[in-house]
Amino acid sequence: MVVFRIDLRKGDTIDGKYRVLRRIGSGSYGDVYLVEHVNRHYALKVLRLFDEISDLHEELVKRFRQEYETAQMPGNYFVHSMEYSELKGNPFFTMEYCANGDLTEYVGKHSNMLPQLAFEVLLGLHDLHSNGKIHRDLKPENVLIRDNGHAALTDFGVVGNKEAKKRMTNKTIFNRPKQRFGSPLYMAPEMNELKGGGVTYLPTIDIWSFGVMMYEMLTSGQFPFGDPRNISDLADYQANAKKGIWNRQAIRECENGRRWLSVISRCLEADYQRRYQDVRDIIHDIEPMVPPYTPTTTTGTPRSQVAKRMIVTQGAITGTAYDLYQFIAGKGHMVRVGRSITNDIVLYGYEGSYLSRHHFTLEFSADKSRWKVRDGQWNKGERRWETSTNGTYLNSSPVTQDGLYLCCGDIITAGEYKLKIE
Repeated sequence: MVVFRIDLRKGDTIDGKYRVLRRIGSGSYGDVYLVEHVNRHYALKVLRLFDEISDLHEELVKRFRQEYETAQMPGNYFVHSMEYSELKGNPFFTMEYCANGDLTEYVGKHSNMLPQLAFEVLLGLHDLHSNGKIHRDLKPENVLIRDNGHAALTDFGVVGNKEAKKRMTNKTIFNRPKQRFGSPLYMAPEMNELKGGGVTYLPTIDIWSFGVMMYEMLTSGQFPFGDPRNISDLADYQANAKKGIWNRQAIRECENGRRWLSVISRCLEADYQRRYQDVRDIIHDIEPMVPPYTPTTTTGTPRSQVAKRMIVTQGAITGTAYDLYQFIAGKGHMVRVGRSITNDIVLYGYEGSYLSRHHFTLEFSADKSRWKVRDGQWNKGERRWETSTNGTYLNSSPVTQDGLYLCCGDIITAGEYKLKIE
């Protein structure tokens, strides 16, 4: 891939149609511009590949493309992407422009509007989780406010956040940030553990971030576990998060403090298993604070038990679909999934992906009516069942070797991967 340097200025035209009005955001890996086309305004995100070493190009482009595709999902609570292209080898995409800025404008202000905005953030997370994706970087900067005053999720992904306090990154000798994704002040404790990576990509990490974000909004910019001003303070902040040590009094002193305290406390449980497991439960608990409103339904419809395929919705091979029946035609009733090439379905992993060589097994019932997911696989050589290193999860529930039955719409989590059953 040949990449050339670009320096966009007011009045420049991109792709022969998008006229640059001004730059509205900048981060470690890219920029966001306000552009105009046919008398309409759009946001245009461009990835500065020219500013990165070639070894990083493939991974950065892959994540950038995934962000674009995620933002095309249907739903009322996403900032939707529109067109994907490139400029002199640097990828870009356009998306709807939200003129009212992001949720940082509401920090410590408009407390009467926060329940409504929080409600819409949760509806967006529900839609995201239902489609087998985790945000992983929820914070006020990634919640935009539309012209009609309603909230919508966005994800700057590799473009990143320029504010050093939020990013808290170490630098390489070339003055580039080592930590490339995520914001430590909003990061759940389990994401800092070298072990237990199986929980890293559960919905509970977004629930934790939601709790931190609402604490910040209600307390005029404070953070629950301390006030780290530089990278050296971050260890204490994260230690407090892991121990569950945080300032509850600051919430009690806020408007509707008692109601918010119970919600935020369950979001900030250091043990992810004691946290809210589903954003629908938070929606239920904050609904009394929300003005009369008819949201998008989160109850869903009865789901079919006859699963036919499995789609990778998050991970290195996002978008790959597998016809489950092709693996068992004349070959038995087991489908083995993992990092090893000896599996029926190979999920490509790398160091830090928390994916086991033989991670989980899909088993077709004897009456050929249902599929079951079981953690681990049968080791023929040692004649015993071996579980995965970091666990398998069905929706938010841990899966044992005895297994759990699958329904269409279920989400399997294995390390960095999320897979949707259809």
